[in-house]
Amino acid sequence: MHDDIPEDAEERCLTADEVFEKLGIKQTEPREPIIVTEFDRWLGENQPSDDLEYAKGFWDYVEFVQAIQRKLGIKDVRVVGHHIIRTPPPEENLPMPVALLVARGTEVALRMDVGADQRFPFDWTLSVKRDVSYRGPTFRLFDPNVDLRGKHMKGLEPHHSFGPYAANQSEFSCDVEDEWDVMMLLRLLFSED
Repeated sequence: MHDDIPEDAEERCLTADEVFEKLGIKQTEPREPIIVTEFDRWLGENQPSDDLEYAKGFWDYVEFVQAIQRKLGIKDVRVVGHHIIRTPPPEENLPMPVALLVARGTEVALRMDVGADQRFPFDWTLSVKRDVSYRGPTFRLFDPNVDLRGKHMKGLEPHHSFGPYAANQSEFSCDVEDEWDVMMLLRLLFSED
């Protein structure tokens, strides 16, 4: 037996701290606890079948939502609805959750669609509800005058289907073209007070 291993090591398991110490590895700051959100629980119960060819689109959406969560420090992610994406051939029905990001007096519902119900060229519909109106720049990420109520809003209705930004800057729905624009808009909405 090695001299630097405690005598009772065979009788008990070493803690991670003891292993790191014995290996000469200094631990950095303690890790934050893993937070399991409502979104995570929904995913565990509603994963698409492995035999769906377009399931990658589902997982791309999930990874994007989780990346936003990490990048913006959002700890509350819920599922406010879901919709079915009708894919191109081979035609499949792919269930997609609508995630709701909640932080700092702002709620944003994210609906992604790349199927037959998509309003080309827009892949994303965002529904925003803020305690304080957002009057910052929009950089033409969306058309502030388009009213989406009743159009391709499955999964958002009735509680997250709002009028245009031009009518109400604290509660609006808009179409956004791609992930890059979604991320930029979210940064603006969650950082501006």
